[in-house]
Amino acid sequence: MGRKQTKVESLRLPKEVINELRLRGIKYLTPPQEEAVKKGLLNGENILVASPTASGKTLIAELALINAFLRGRKGIYTTPLKTLANEKYEEFSLWSKIGAKIGISTGDYDEPGEWLDRYDIIVTTYERLDSLFRLRPKWLRRVGVVVIDELHNISDEERGPTIELIAIYALKLGAQIVGLSATLSNPEELAEWLGCKLVLSNWRPVKLIEGFYIKRKSIIVFNDGRTEEVLNNNLIDHIIRNALNQHYQVIIFQQARHRAESMARSIASKIPAIDRNTYLEVMDKFKKYEALRSEIKDLDKLVMHGVAYHHAGLSHGARLAIENSFRSGLIRFVVATPTLAAGINMPARRVVIYTRRFEGGYVKPISIAEYKQMAGRAGRPQYDVIGEAIIADVKDEGEGWRYINGRPEPVKSALISERALRIHTLSLIASGYVEGIDELRDLLRKTLAYRNLLESRGIDITNYVIKNILPRLMEMNMIRADRGYLYPTRLGLTVSRLYVDPLTAIMIIDELEGVGKPIPLYYLTLIAMTPDFTRVRIIGYRGLQREAYSAYESGLIPGPIRGISLFDWLKAYKIGLILNQWINEVDEDYIITTFKIGAGDLNLVIETASWLTYAASRICESVGLKNHANELNKLSLRVRYGVKEELIDLVRIKGIGRVRARLMYMHGIRTIDDILNVGIERIAKIPMIGEVLAKSIINEAEKLKNK
Repeated sequence: MGRKQTKVESLRLPKEVINELRLRGIKYLTPPQEEAVKKGLLNGENILVASPTASGKTLIAELALINAFLRGRKGIYTTPLKTLANEKYEEFSLWSKIGAKIGISTGDYDEPGEWLDRYDIIVTTYERLDSLFRLRPKWLRRVGVVVIDELHNISDEERGPTIELIAIYALKLGAQIVGLSATLSNPEELAEWLGCKLVLSNWRPVKLIEGFYIKRKSIIVFNDGRTEEVLNNNLIDHIIRNALNQHYQVIIFQQARHRAESMARSIASKIPAIDRNTYLEVMDKFKKYEALRSEIKDLDKLVMHGVAYHHAGLSHGARLAIENSFRSGLIRFVVATPTLAAGINMPARRVVIYTRRFEGGYVKPISIAEYKQMAGRAGRPQYDVIGEAIIADVKDEGEGWRYINGRPEPVKSALISERALRIHTLSLIASGYVEGIDELRDLLRKTLAYRNLLESRGIDITNYVIKNILPRLMEMNMIRADRGYLYPTRLGLTVSRLYVDPLTAIMIIDELEGVGKPIPLYYLTLIAMTPDFTRVRIIGYRGLQREAYSAYESGLIPGPIRGISLFDWLKAYKIGLILNQWINEVDEDYIITTFKIGAGDLNLVIETASWLTYAASRICESVGLKNHANELNKLSLRVRYGVKEELIDLVRIKGIGRVRARLMYMHGIRTIDDILNVGIERIAKIPMIGEVLAKSIINEAEKLKNK
């Protein structure tokens, strides 16, 4: 006998909320949703939900956010990626029907965010929420709930410390915390740390069957007792043949971009072309989402056969086109890197997983947690009875069963590195959350890092911070201490509000003191050496050694800063060269082809450099390096928009990008005043503009003029 389902009408929520749920096809609560409500989700209880992909965690978040809105409080939903933030913003915007105002903020880390006061539900990335907690806009005191999605990322070296501090800030604020994750092996520990009631469930709307391929036997072994013979001992050919015969979609996870691309090409070469209308529909999506020409050219030959690859090297537009086309059934096979498993709603009937990754000079197996995250993509709710995850490359049966039956590795704090402690200790002091050493000690004892280190190594992290981190911050002139009280310096306040590593600031100051007026390439290479540029992926820089030394000897770039390896310096030089092309209006496709960089990587380089050049200008201003501050401020705008200096005035106007700005400049329209004086007809005649856009440009120019 099946479980008695709980109707959404049983929720103690207004009729208009229930009606909205029913309009979305939601009639019953899933088991995790039902348990969350029973444990006090709508009564303000802190809740940690650990349940599989597609089990209804997003609705749990929505119920908490709407409940806060109904009580006159604000709700915040935070997630790791801008892509996910945009996706959730679109989903949550449906609640505007009942009067809730939905906002999103994912950048501008030093912007106070007072304007967000007009919204009831705010979607952010982790980093933006951390910056808001640091800047402390007035509306923060009215936040009733903070939803932290993908909570298992707390163990991530880069993002983990940020999530941990977000949780601490939310607790200090007295807000309800709702944590969500599909892959936690120690949820009890995390629930205890956060003071949460735990909702632990294995329920999935589609049953997950897991298996692995045994090459020597040429069979797939499944954990439901089935085996499947693989003809000709070729797993991928077998997967393709079955998917085509039975009309279902497949995602194959490879651990490297080049492997994903080469496998996608191999699959496309083995299957017939799709019908022309379907092909044209997909290609229209690439154009709609503004994928680059070079990407379209490369993916065109694959899409013709219903195949695509997906990884972080693609532009945001290309990834959106592929995801949308796959969800619509227009693309049948996607070969992806694990970035696709990070919460993006794109399930498939079958998922094939390769578990070997080249890392640190060695080939290593991925973690069980990573495998489970990818396996969770198998099975499409409302379409499939089961979903199947197949491991493609186990060395033996024991390893296959270890992945299938093993628990994900425990989630532990990443707030233990010197860099993380340096950044977040300064933020606590600069933001006024702690005013003295005793307060700092008390707050640090609330962290997961304190628990983990004390239990595993018997180390008190508070002693390490007080004996090592505080003196280092004082040496950097970021903080002062007086009779047990801690104060941020002007530089410390600036650095914390700009959301940069204190070491980044010191590297910039030390390098630019005593330097005259360098060319842009010098500044760009310098910021690329800082620790805040480490997450950018660049390859193919080792052959630049002779060229880089020549540039250094000519004074065009700085030499390796203390603590920077030769290879990190060469990588920074290549980043500088890429950015130098970008700010001189070189075509994106040319940059991508010449420097062998993905469109997504180029976007990340531009985004990071725009932020760091701006931050560098503010840092220089705070220590009296005004000449550098002015140059860096102009450079930050050039990097942001990809233009030469003469176009800065034009590209600030909404609707004018780097290409239109250059066309307008060539037609004698070079400033905001020119736009307001020449009239709509002249602007409309410029290629790529027209009358509608011309009117919009004039309106935006008037707004800027009147600011």
